[in-house]
Amino acid sequence: MSLIDDPAMNGWSADKVFSGCQTGFSYDDIFFMPGHVSFETSAVDLSTQLTNNISLRIPLLGSPVDTVTESDMAISLALMGGIGFIHSNQSISSQVDMVKRVKRFVNGFILDPLVLGPKNTVEDLDRLKAEQGVGGVPITEDGKLHSQLLGWVGARDTDAVEDRSRQLQHIMVRKVVMGQEPLSLEDATDMLRKAKVGKLPIVDAEGRLVSLVARSNLKKLREYPQMLRNVSGQLMVGAAVKIDTEALDRARALIGVGVDVLYLDGSEDAGDWKLEVLEQIKHEYPETEVIAGPAVSCREAKRLVEAGADGVVIGGSVAPGGDRLGGIAAVGRPEATAVYEVANYVRLNYRVPAIAGSGVKNVGQLLKALALGASTVMIDEPIAGTDEAPGMQVFEGGTWMKLHHSASPLQSMRHRLPPKHLPDAVPHHVSSLRHCQGSVKALVPYILQGLRYGLQDLGIQNFQDLHKALDEGDLKLECRAPFAATAWEAGAMCVQLAAHPEVMPYFVSIPGRNL
Repeated sequence: MSLIDDPAMNGWSADKVFSGCQTGFSYDDIFFMPGHVSFETSAVDLSTQLTNNISLRIPLLGSPVDTVTESDMAISLALMGGIGFIHSNQSISSQVDMVKRVKRFVNGFILDPLVLGPKNTVEDLDRLKAEQGVGGVPITEDGKLHSQLLGWVGARDTDAVEDRSRQLQHIMVRKVVMGQEPLSLEDATDMLRKAKVGKLPIVDAEGRLVSLVARSNLKKLREYPQMLRNVSGQLMVGAAVKIDTEALDRARALIGVGVDVLYLDGSEDAGDWKLEVLEQIKHEYPETEVIAGPAVSCREAKRLVEAGADGVVIGGSVAPGGDRLGGIAAVGRPEATAVYEVANYVRLNYRVPAIAGSGVKNVGQLLKALALGASTVMIDEPIAGTDEAPGMQVFEGGTWMKLHHSASPLQSMRHRLPPKHLPDAVPHHVSSLRHCQGSVKALVPYILQGLRYGLQDLGIQNFQDLHKALDEGDLKLECRAPFAATAWEAGAMCVQLAAHPEVMPYFVSIPGRNL
């Protein structure tokens, strides 16, 4: 008996698996072989790139669907180190307001602070507090920003004043602790902490007020040290722009309020128009980061990158031209094959990161998407039932459920809400129930720990080494037979049905059709 090589064959390289097969693979069709474990999970680094200019602490993106990401979800994901993309199934003004809300949650440098003048009265400050919730303001020479800073008036200075018509120049504090430009946010925070004041005005070399730093941010920084912030200290947020007649107006409005990255969503038969809109946005705002998709093939990805996309979102089974009502793919390809081929094509040929956006349902699939070449992953189903997701809680079937109403039948829905619950105002909206999962702030650490354990099992500590192992063939895979995959899925559905018999399969409300 002849000896075999040492070590013996341990799976197959991704190139051999995907290039040597005439059929595509879904996430559940493949497994990664374990590697040598020589480190603790605490040594795993989950940081990654959304685009070449935007780094994330974790590889999670809030999917831009109206059952998942609005301002609350975007805030929570940014606090955890990821980023959310606010959906575009709403008016431009509503989407802009959501972006503003995310930006205000952690102020960093407050570039447009409320300011009063020395001749304003205590009554003016009372009115400002009632309308804006602000108890203390800087006093400048003409009551405007970029004017000479004269003093500060806070609640302590006005509480004992009986005559509310008294001018602020008579009660303001004239010796104000202040910072002077140039000053980093970290230095300003240190000054704030050492001076033990609530707010720190920042002035230029001539003593004119230019911004403000608030002490309230210190607690948030302490609670969420991984939060994702831009250079101004504000939380980072993305927003989706669907390709329609309002696409350019929507993009301009979102960029105007400081959105950090746009997702140009051409999932609804955008065609060449998507490329034209992308080129126009990059021409007008070359500094704005734009990701685009979904791309199912390398040909689509090539056009997007050459039109200016800073990242490519990879589609999966349901692609442009697919069945938009039943959710059954007529055009598209299995998710694992799409992610492997498209992600590695744009990553190796254009040095552009790729985003898996094809319906990841659990931590295992999330790890597979990243191991196949994606830098980040859009998630929807795993976080759709959390407190931060849009919708309201209802008591259904003996348990608390999350009720969603989607404006688009394209959104990923698992369960149909019984017709008796459909609101009259939106009779043809898709409605769904999901089990309440608590806060996404509690769920995300669980997902991340699963990722750390998965990378530890592979013997790899970060995504850069993971993709290097994929390129060099050191990351090994095994495939599961189609029959085994079907049997496993059927078994999983039986277990789910036994545990939750009240859960209904996915349907879409169609006008004139009795479901």
